[in-house]
Amino acid sequence: MAVTLDDLAALERALAETFPTLAVMPLELVDKGFGSITVKTRDGVIFRIARHARAAAGHAREAALLPALGSRVPSPVPAPLWRIEPGSLDFRHGAIGYRRLPGESLAPHLLPQYDVQTLAAEIAAFLAALHDFPIAEAERLGVPHSDGERPKFENLRAVVMPFLRDVLTIQEYDRLDKWSDYFLADDHIDLFAPALRHGDLWFGNVLIDKGTGQLAGVLDWEAAAIGDPASDISRQLHLGETFFEAVLEAYETFRPTPDHSLRHRAWRRWELLEFAGIQTAMELGDAEELTESIEKLRAGPILASTG
Repeated sequence: MAVTLDDLAALERALAETFPTLAVMPLELVDKGFGSITVKTRDGVIFRIARHARAAAGHAREAALLPALGSRVPSPVPAPLWRIEPGSLDFRHGAIGYRRLPGESLAPHLLPQYDVQTLAAEIAAFLAALHDFPIAEAERLGVPHSDGERPKFENLRAVVMPFLRDVLTIQEYDRLDKWSDYFLADDHIDLFAPALRHGDLWFGNVLIDKGTGQLAGVLDWEAAAIGDPASDISRQLHLGETFFEAVLEAYETFRPTPDHSLRHRAWRRWELLEFAGIQTAMELGDAEELTESIEKLRAGPILASTG
């Protein structure tokens, strides 16, 4: 269900009552994602309202991690200054707030305006610094370890495949079933050196300085975890294979030890992305998101060649 004007009005009133020193009204809806509803106050404070307990845990993770991370990466990250703990009447799963970072979100149609090689190198440098963050420190800050992809996928398949059997064509389902067997049999998928990774570094979470074309910030850290750095590399495929290869090539120049299966794992995670999105839409009971996720699955790398 989309956020209605009444929903937004209720959020506006609740935030104004919770933070009376902020100029909240009028409240602007920025985005409705799987994890959080994002709004902006009149004075430029971004609030992300958690939609479920998993997002609430992600906000707690951000509140602990981002102050420590900010000085360790070459581009800005949000500085959490406002927090609503889960359990309040108006914010069941809580919320987190920070001053809006300047810049515009990157998008495929904007890419030709920028020096692609320079931008790819800046994203690669950011990811290299992020992935070099000490794991022991991340653990002390409460960042969890991500489960291996194989056990996660076994659970995911058990939930999603019965649903998809009823909505896909026989040919689509058969192709997906064969792909899932191939994914589970992949010996490389869980062979990686763990690193602190963002977990959702698609272009919508990347800010660009409109004047210089440089990387201006990285948003939305609720999926941060200790896991496979290929997860962050794979999201660059949202901007096409050429950009993905440019980021990967630049990233590898920062690594003292070659990661020979990095490209392979990034592609496997790219294939998995929309399949996993269906489970989240199912959990939220969001029919609109579910329909969109199914269409993305059909248009994605697993089913795109299906007739």
